[in-house]
Amino acid sequence: MTCQNIEMFMSTQIKQFIALAAVALCISVTGYGQKAAKQAVEERNVRAHMEFLASDAMQGRGSGTQFERITAEYVGSQFMQFGLEPAGDVIGGKTMFVQTASLSRGGFAAVPTMKIGATSLEHGKEMLVLRTNAGSASGPLQKLAAGAKANAGAAVFISSSAADQRALTIELQGYLTSGASIVIVEETPQLRTNWAAMSARRVAFTVSTAKPAVMVAVSKETAASLANAADGTTVEFGGTLSPVQVQLSWNAVGKITGSDAKLGSEVILLSSHLDHLGVRPNNAGDDKIFNGADDDASGTAAVIELARVIGAGKKPKRTVYFVCFGSEESGGIGSNFFANNLSFPKEKLIANLQWEMIGRPDAKVKPEELWLTGYERSNLGPELAKRGAKLLQDPHPSENFFQRSDNYTLARQGIIAHTVSSFGLHTDYHRASDEIKTIDFVHMTRSINSMIGPIEWLANSDFRPEWNAGMKP
Repeated sequence: MTCQNIEMFMSTQIKQFIALAAVALCISVTGYGQKAAKQAVEERNVRAHMEFLASDAMQGRGSGTQFERITAEYVGSQFMQFGLEPAGDVIGGKTMFVQTASLSRGGFAAVPTMKIGATSLEHGKEMLVLRTNAGSASGPLQKLAAGAKANAGAAVFISSSAADQRALTIELQGYLTSGASIVIVEETPQLRTNWAAMSARRVAFTVSTAKPAVMVAVSKETAASLANAADGTTVEFGGTLSPVQVQLSWNAVGKITGSDAKLGSEVILLSSHLDHLGVRPNNAGDDKIFNGADDDASGTAAVIELARVIGAGKKPKRTVYFVCFGSEESGGIGSNFFANNLSFPKEKLIANLQWEMIGRPDAKVKPEELWLTGYERSNLGPELAKRGAKLLQDPHPSENFFQRSDNYTLARQGIIAHTVSSFGLHTDYHRASDEIKTIDFVHMTRSINSMIGPIEWLANSDFRPEWNAGMKP
């Protein structure tokens, strides 16, 4: 081979090498980009969050305590690390990842009562206050058959046709929504079973300008007496009030602004609650810390990891908010504040998926399956299932889980909002034994991963979920 041929050969080889190197680099960069956009949630990351959130050092993340605030700051720092935009408080012109929530709470200095004509009933004895948004309410008695229309401002007494507690709650709420000020229903077997426990709960309400709406169950004896009372008899609910208390809480709030000119104004909300029950000095045994590993460090870890994965990929068309609410355990202070102080029009909030208690599989469904509270109420769950979400109807309807997490705060305002869970009614619920050692990390990691694709579809789709007929709260 001549020198000229050698030179040409080397030149060709060098060019080929450079070309191959460029292709390899391109593949490497492209591959990295694809991995970043679709990277799976890793168990080690889930464990890292859980080990911090549910550690004894966090003292159970008690609602409204400094440990709840530290939790919010931790979650916010993770959102910052993943490149999310802050969407919390504005301090000195700078938007933060933590939102301070405040709520004025009312309550009773003594157990509330209800008078029906000359007859007086007391909470925990002849009646149970199931729900109230005010310290007092009144109206003329109206006895109704199930399904009949309530008069505006009436104190409605019904003989419920509901077969279970969830259906009963929906039925009673319907009368309040249609204008009744008080709804009275005869006790059910489930309410009688829980009568003592519900009697011991403090009856509290959020101070607001909303019209009074009180939901009460009465004993069988009282119901029999009410059946003979005349329509129009004055019914008065209330009692001596305690001083109004302003409670503080903290939410962690981050977002990814949507990339689409039209869909970018619409919002998908992924949420959890970051608080738990704190420290209970009077708890039996040596362990006084309620770590809340499943409830709801597991849901919070899910939201953090969803933020990591979605934040690493191509911007979705819709805006996605990642919010971990404070003080769910003390009445939903964080979610109430967020819902009532949105930085965007409420009608733009397309859907909310709350993550609650996914730390263990539920024996009532397959190991890889999750369930969605209120699955039958809207078309959101079925549509997500079509896109690969292993979501089923809640297998524990009598537990009323749809009404027992932050999603319900939003649902009551008309927003399609459900909770993703796999809580199998384990006995560590709200006990000091809800600790890291009980968590199934394989299940948790698999569960979060299983929802990434369906959520990405929702965030990039023009699909708008709707309530099914008669199922809107």
